[in-house]
Amino acid sequence: MSHRSHADVRASAPALHHLVIHLPAARTLLRRAVPVVVEGVLIPTGLFYLGLWLGGVWGGMIAALVWSVGALGRRMIVGGVSGLLVLAVATLAARAAITGVSGNPAMYFWQPVAGEAVLGLVFLASLPLGRSLAHRLAHDFLPLDTGPAQARLRRVFRRITFLWAVVFLVLASLSWYLLSHSGIAAFVGYRTAISAVVKALAIAASVYLFRSGLRRQGIRVAFGAAA
Repeated sequence: MSHRSHADVRASAPALHHLVIHLPAARTLLRRAVPVVVEGVLIPTGLFYLGLWLGGVWGGMIAALVWSVGALGRRMIVGGVSGLLVLAVATLAARAAITGVSGNPAMYFWQPVAGEAVLGLVFLASLPLGRSLAHRLAHDFLPLDTGPAQARLRRVFRRITFLWAVVFLVLASLSWYLLSHSGIAAFVGYRTAISAVVKALAIAASVYLFRSGLRRQGIRVAFGAAA
């Protein structure tokens, strides 16, 4: 026969070589994750509230921003830039800019809107880079520098990064609309509910994209030391 069936064509296509990523045990992963969370979340939050108590809103933002920028600079010098620090610096800078250009206390509620918009743009801007932001965030908690699988993992996390870019930009747009067309009380209530639902759906979608992406790329994850 001059024409081969679709099954013959699929059968003749080169098979994707399967790879196994060996990750450490849960206790080791926890020891890896705790310093990242402390450096990128807990310390900036604590400094913000300490600065807020001592010097008002500006005192809190400056304290948190100085720490985050300093920690990010140190990471850039010694290596191992944390995705959480990148997000912290981006959102704190956006909030400081809004507070700086406005003397209206109501503008405080525009800060989450700007923060979500900046996050969406940061996620988008990371797509052309060697490692997308979702990949970098995952690497903060999981040691994913597994040579042969790197190219495949980049393809998996690019889709997840784009998903979260869209999520944050959509949330920023919805928050802007609600704040422009409703009262403060309604804005706070609606935004909290909508944000929770959208982010829960995005997390579920991210898990699906991750698992299906690993299968598509021929990658399997095994916890514990390699045999």
